[in-house]
Amino acid sequence: MKDEAEITINGVKLTDSESMTVRVAIDTLANVLTDSLATESDGAALAERYMASLNRIQALLEIRETRKQ
Repeated sequence: MKDEAEITINGVKLTDSESMTVRVAIDTLANVLTDSLATESDGAALAERYMASLNRIQALLEIRETRKQ
């Protein structure tokens, strides 16, 4: 079974539930940017900048290793 990505914030390792929450929040923001902000003329440039960072973070979150139990 693959667990959530290991995420550490300020030296504190998040639990799987907390990591899942971060992943879902990032995915939701990416969807909002794609669906709404990107269609507004003023928001397109902002959405593009955020999407580059979000795409990198999403790719990193997908690299999950099977944990040994």
